[in-house]
Amino acid sequence: MTNRYDYHTHTAFSDDCDVPMKEMIEEAIRCGLTELAITDHYDPGYQDPEFPFAPDFEAYHKALLEAERQYADRITIVKGMEVGIMESQLDECRRAVRDFPYDFIIGSFHCIHGKDLFRYDYSQVDGPAFIEEYYTNVNECLKEYMDYDIAGHLTLVDRYIGTIYDYTPYMDILEDTLKTIIYHGKGLEINTSSFKYGTGIWLPREEILRLYRELGGEILTFGSDSHMPKYFRDHFDEAKELARSLGFRYECTFRQHKPEFHKL
Repeated sequence: MTNRYDYHTHTAFSDDCDVPMKEMIEEAIRCGLTELAITDHYDPGYQDPEFPFAPDFEAYHKALLEAERQYADRITIVKGMEVGIMESQLDECRRAVRDFPYDFIIGSFHCIHGKDLFRYDYSQVDGPAFIEEYYTNVNECLKEYMDYDIAGHLTLVDRYIGTIYDYTPYMDILEDTLKTIIYHGKGLEINTSSFKYGTGIWLPREEILRLYRELGGEILTFGSDSHMPKYFRDHFDEAKELARSLGFRYECTFRQHKPEFHKL
């Protein structure tokens, strides 16, 4: 069976999702998933009071453990979290990640210098300069912060900035970032969420995935970033075809932060 794993999903413990964890899991079982990584948001320092992205950790941890036990004979529940990395919040990110026996942590960048990418006024910025600033920030943070397993939707800025810029001027920064990810034994995901938003671009971009593989990167997960069950495994067939064409041989699942490799 193909596409048995979805390693980036959200439930109502994330402020931008209304679907209860139980409903997400039941639908995952119905659609044939054998592993579901539940990776609800925690973005310390996020500035939007309507979407603070700070779960009730006690309730979240209890729900993950109960789901793991309740569904053990039907689906593997991977206890996860998506932590929003921000340079001023690295210690808090570390504390939260280490405070519970998670299996899997996605390290993502939803903000730059405390300002969230979703609400940023891009009409007031120099696009190329902003892109360089963004990836410089990512690079600097990942040299210091290592409490994650895969870097989530690494080129997320592409979803919001409105223009698909030529990345040639930034490839040195990105290459250094990928080398850092590989050196520390971390990986990337292919995140397919842009398709539901209509941009139709891989996160990260194809050229970033190609460079990661050329540099020796092998740890790769596939995530729909689903906030609704209908998006489980969205565009995974195409994502895996892309991965194979770039030379990837495996996809990974995780237990206690250790990757397990499965032939693509």
